[in-house]
Amino acid sequence: MLYIMKKLFIATLAIAALASCNKDQVINFDKFPINFGEAFVDNSVRVDYSNANTLQGFNVYGTVTGTAGIVPLFDGDGATVSRNGAAYNAAWNCSESEYWIPGASYSFAAVVDATPTIVNGLPTALKTIADDAATDNMNLKDMLYATQSVAGTSVTADYNELVKFTFSHLLSKVKFTVKSNAEGTYKHTVTNITVSNYTEGTYTIDGGTWAHATATDKNVAFASIEGVTSTDTNGVSNADMLLVPTTSDFVVTFTVELYKGTTQLGTETKNITVSQDLVKGNAYNFLINCVVGKEIQFSVTNDPTWAVQPDITVQ
Repeated sequence: MLYIMKKLFIATLAIAALASCNKDQVINFDKFPINFGEAFVDNSVRVDYSNANTLQGFNVYGTVTGTAGIVPLFDGDGATVSRNGAAYNAAWNCSESEYWIPGASYSFAAVVDATPTIVNGLPTALKTIADDAATDNMNLKDMLYATQSVAGTSVTADYNELVKFTFSHLLSKVKFTVKSNAEGTYKHTVTNITVSNYTEGTYTIDGGTWAHATATDKNVAFASIEGVTSTDTNGVSNADMLLVPTTSDFVVTFTVELYKGTTQLGTETKNITVSQDLVKGNAYNFLINCVVGKEIQFSVTNDPTWAVQPDITVQ
């Protein structure tokens, strides 16, 4: 009996030792998900994207480079990142999970309101998106783009940094401002303001060039500006519109009406060919100077809220 108990005791010790050995060999792998931090826009634009707190989401693309080559992230076709309502600088929500791998290098690209062409996990070109593509007027959505890279030497076993983007504008912002010398009961109104035969376009990321889609020519119609007098010292402006950058001439059309009280005294329509480069990320103020009894003057000045451009006057 004592012999049997001794055997059982030795067997029990062996099982305990084996269990202890198995426990020691378990490898704990801590997964650190890739998260996205607060996003920034480098210049003011429409109210939707005027600052980080109003930018609600973007599409993200990426690749990871490991010991055997490059692999697309987010299933190769991108993921959606959206604000989670948390405090400023907190991580946003991503529709797909990817993870930091020690020693691997990462490349990310983020896109807002553009249709991307994706090659090997990253966008190579971006096409404009129109708010009202079915009409004859072109009203483009703002296109934003950003990139970020993380070197493999930075990604350690406990690396868990947020990916932070600073977006750049890819379109040009344009508005019209009317000034008048009208006094008393006289006033000027400008209507039918358009940039004629304008187009959508595609932006090639490598090289940063724009190609216009001439098959989809449309006008860009701006809001009328009414009842301007000399008391409007800085003039009266309409809402900004977004245009595809161009180095080609374009035609601006508008109609000026002179009123005394509520009675129209005269009207004149102007068609002006404008030789003005429109540069991505820049804003332009097209100034219409109206003078009672004299020829209407037309000029272009820069908007200081975006990158400064040289003044150009067109008469």
